[in-house]
Amino acid sequence: MDYNIFGFAYEVLGEISNTVRLLNSLKNIFEILAESDTGQSISQMKHEDIYLNITELAEKYNYNMEVHTVTTEDGYILSLHRIPKGRNSTKNDLVVLLMHGILDSSDSWILQGPNKSLGYILAETGFDVWMGNARGNKYSLSHIKLKSSQSEFWSFTWDEIGKYDLPSMIDYILETTRMKTLYYIGHSQGTTSFYVMLSLKPEYNEKIKMMFSLAPIAWMSHVKSPILKMFSPANKILQYININTYSHSTKYFNTVTNIICNFLPIRCDSLLNLIIGYDFKHINGSMLSIILGHMPAGSSTLQLVHYGQLVQNGRFCRYDRGVKDNLMIYGSKLPPDYDLSVITVPIVLYYSENDWLCDQRDVEILKRHLKVKIDNYIKDFNHLDYLYADVAKDLIYLSIIKQIYYY
Repeated sequence: MDYNIFGFAYEVLGEISNTVRLLNSLKNIFEILAESDTGQSISQMKHEDIYLNITELAEKYNYNMEVHTVTTEDGYILSLHRIPKGRNSTKNDLVVLLMHGILDSSDSWILQGPNKSLGYILAETGFDVWMGNARGNKYSLSHIKLKSSQSEFWSFTWDEIGKYDLPSMIDYILETTRMKTLYYIGHSQGTTSFYVMLSLKPEYNEKIKMMFSLAPIAWMSHVKSPILKMFSPANKILQYININTYSHSTKYFNTVTNIICNFLPIRCDSLLNLIIGYDFKHINGSMLSIILGHMPAGSSTLQLVHYGQLVQNGRFCRYDRGVKDNLMIYGSKLPPDYDLSVITVPIVLYYSENDWLCDQRDVEILKRHLKVKIDNYIKDFNHLDYLYADVAKDLIYLSIIKQIYYY
């Protein structure tokens, strides 16, 4: 008998049997989140911030937002958003680059609004705030030769983001501000790409004063997210979804989540639940609706596949292109590990046991490979709480500012 959708469904369920309990627990998530303080459902809440882009948001809250573009060595044209100063015009001559996670954009650093978002708080404290956008997200869809409709445009992972995007942004920022160093704050993939950059280009150690890792991701063998596990080469789901892997990741996510939601007794109002978990106790309903208005912001499917490889192989290594291409590109049958021993920048880690993507056990492995690190364990944070939790300012943002001034 030909392989059919029912056989495929059973195979998928068998491969993620250890996560079915987690998936089933999502069944009532939106009934729980839907109740606001006024009794309105999320769908009934109409908040204009859901629909505004980053420059419109800044204008609404009376912040000066500059838009800069930088072209990478391999031809991608990236957008940088800058808040040069706060509304009170305070300046401290310190430059900071904020780098978003996967499927995200610079929007994430200001969505909570004034006095709550890290981007605004840093600006009001006197920092010159720059917010990057990796290739493939909604603000960085241009190339000097390629169009985003071409599969060649999407032939990259976060390896290229670390190798090309971050160095281009950092060089541009330092040249524009006439500074020699800057501070770096990354969330999720924004931490991964930073470790990649310094591993492949250790000379950039001299350009970073200090780095803050929010939900750091490198080793991933203990990841809990069922969606991310599906991008592991060990999972046969990739063989049966007829979508070009050199494509925009949202297409892939829509297909995967549709399959799961059709064959499991859960509600799938948001793919975010299947990625990061369902515990949003630190994020109120109205804030969640704003987040969903800005995310996912786009990425390459290969970025997710690269993470899936790490889930399977238990390593922090470059993208596995197969033996033939590995030999040609890396000079070895297996992709080489990223060498974190060359990192000399002081790194401050923020992590939690309640994060489906950044497991505490994987962070412990990362810590053993870093020379200089400062530990900050945050209780009961999920993967997005670092950006959107009501308590993030007190638990994280003020801590970052204090450590910058202290060190």
